[in-house]
Amino acid sequence: MKFRSSQIWLIIGFNILALFNTWHVESCSYWEPDWEIYRFFSPEQPQTQRFKPLYFSWKRFYDEESITKSGIDENLVEWQNYVGNQATQKDLEAIIYKSTQQDWDKIRNYVLLQKPLNDKKWTDNSVVQYWASKKKDAEAVEYLAFAKKCEKYAYQEDAWSETPKDAQAMLSNYSLEAEKRSATAKDPFFKLRYAYQAVRLAHYAYEHKRVITLYDALVEPLKTENVVRYWALAHKAGALQKLGQQGMSAYLFAVVFEKSNAKKVSSFLSCKVYSDADWAKAISLCKNNKEKSTLFFIRGIHPQNLALPEMMAIYNFDSNSDYLDMLLSREINKIEFTLMPEKVSKSGFESGYATSDQIALHKAYIPKLKTFILQYLKTQKDAQKQSLWLMALGYCDYLLGNPQEARKSFAGLNKSNLTPEGQKQIEIFETMVELLELTSLNREQEEKYYQKVKNLNSSALKGLMVATFERLYKKQGEKAKEYLSYNYLDNSLLLYTILEDLLTFANKGNYTAYEKELLAKINPKDPYKVLQETKATMLFVEGKLDEAERLFKEAGIHTVLKGDPTKDELIDCLECKGNKTYTKMGLIQQIKLLEGQAKKGSVDAYLKLGNIYYNTSFFGHSWEAMDYHRSGSVWSSFGFENYMKEYMQTDCSKALEYYKKAMEIADKAGNKELAAKAAFLAAKAEQNALFITDEFKKADRSKGALMPFLNPKYRTQFEILKNKYKTTQFYKRAIKECYYFNVYTNL
Repeated sequence: MKFRSSQIWLIIGFNILALFNTWHVESCSYWEPDWEIYRFFSPEQPQTQRFKPLYFSWKRFYDEESITKSGIDENLVEWQNYVGNQATQKDLEAIIYKSTQQDWDKIRNYVLLQKPLNDKKWTDNSVVQYWASKKKDAEAVEYLAFAKKCEKYAYQEDAWSETPKDAQAMLSNYSLEAEKRSATAKDPFFKLRYAYQAVRLAHYAYEHKRVITLYDALVEPLKTENVVRYWALAHKAGALQKLGQQGMSAYLFAVVFEKSNAKKVSSFLSCKVYSDADWAKAISLCKNNKEKSTLFFIRGIHPQNLALPEMMAIYNFDSNSDYLDMLLSREINKIEFTLMPEKVSKSGFESGYATSDQIALHKAYIPKLKTFILQYLKTQKDAQKQSLWLMALGYCDYLLGNPQEARKSFAGLNKSNLTPEGQKQIEIFETMVELLELTSLNREQEEKYYQKVKNLNSSALKGLMVATFERLYKKQGEKAKEYLSYNYLDNSLLLYTILEDLLTFANKGNYTAYEKELLAKINPKDPYKVLQETKATMLFVEGKLDEAERLFKEAGIHTVLKGDPTKDELIDCLECKGNKTYTKMGLIQQIKLLEGQAKKGSVDAYLKLGNIYYNTSFFGHSWEAMDYHRSGSVWSSFGFENYMKEYMQTDCSKALEYYKKAMEIADKAGNKELAAKAAFLAAKAEQNALFITDEFKKADRSKGALMPFLNPKYRTQFEILKNKYKTTQFYKRAIKECYYFNVYTNL
């Protein structure tokens, strides 16, 4: 896509007479970030309502739903006027847009031939009732029946559905039929609509020259000012474009843009200019300043353009044009999106929404935009427009970091003239300025701004408040509140260094409303006990069993773990169906009991301790004993290895230690089968040490590429099982159940 370069326009000093290389707007999808975080200047102003789909947005449109609705509404108004307001728009919409070909066959026979219509949905329809009882309008019924017949060839609701094989021929045939019907139609209303159908169907049949001929012969002579006229004109503009007449095409699309709400967006997308000559041609065809303004407006609303040159041109044509209000709103939204992350996000521009060059460009652009705003305000007498532009002026100063200048502009507003939207807007701006000027934050200020922002119900302002508070908490050493500004309890990388501060905060009492909101991010009911349980889990991981047991008792939170942690699993399973018999505290008590038995030489105790430390690791079904979240996709990525090793127990060294001890005792006792089993379980634990290495992350892990995983460093227990316990029944079972071991034994 080519478009006018914003940088070029800045260099040449916004010379509105200067020509450009190429520009056009076309239907494409734009990237859309979390936009609401940075939209403080509301585009939803009374002066801009008719442009709603075209409010500034990086994605395709601001509001796609209103595009289809505007087309339907525009047509229904025409039809309602035609039937003399004897039918509701709802019923007209049903019969025109929601009926099928079969429905229309029945309706036609009912109205014109008085055949039974056994369908309450249509007999109760006010349009059908009007035609059947008061006016047997054969021309209307026949037209809609014809339009419905053409529909499957000219319109596809599902973009992925197949086009009928005979579509090309049928479109041409129906276009010829519509041309004939237009010639014989008596009512100008239908003469124009049949003409539109002829043009439209020829367009979809790719008969571009015929589209132009049909429009000039059938539509142009009908001087009726009807929206359908401009729908047909849009097809002529498209045909001219296909035939290389870009200047004429752009001019006609601009006319349609202004005259038809239904075709406003499609005309914007279709209006393309590729050269200075095309632009000059389009301008030369304009009959008045309004048409020239429309062309400049279409050029100005491209999302990548800085539109001040277009605004200046439109101002010279018509200083009161509502195009100016719309472009102003778009420019402010565009600029704030680039500059506001600096104030909203605690991490500056790490989000990648703007480069340093873009930031510098917009900061240099704002003073030029301010100059134009001041020029506009000198001549504008309308109070509502003045309010919009004064707010924009003040916001520009805010974005430049000049709160005092912003206050002056906001003070110049006559608030009694503001709409409810305007009153909310100025309150948001004034609050933003106050937040910008805060250098410290006490309890009263925190409560004041929290309640104010809550009442204004602006997600963007809430984000700014949180960012401001977070910076001040950091400055004042309030670590827990700083952490909770942007984190929940599950943001574990920071949690383990901040837990004591969180516990202190959760136990202090006498909270502000905002502090309660922060604590709810830990737990809405009892954050202190949840933090106690979290600390107890940390102590459990660190092996401080007595302290952990005491805290689990105090917290009173006893989550039952999946499966039985003491049971050995020859094949790893994360969703084992074993009995849920242990809480974290109960498991600690069981570990203590088993440790006592192990000291007395119990092989069963050593095996169960190995099972516990294996099953509560990342690889086992009872991992929730040691942490709260498990991700199979990121556990060994993004530099988290040290954290995961410490807190998710991804190394199974403790389990390996207990399994090796169990094997040693069983072997000495002559129980080769049990020793073989312990060796196999130890091999599983040892193998997991490989899975957290770079070697594993980078290697080909397909079925036929196992050699990298047979590294002797991670296979000492396999070697023991192979050499010492080859005659055991368990050895035979291990070969069948473990593919790794099977491959290893055949080396």
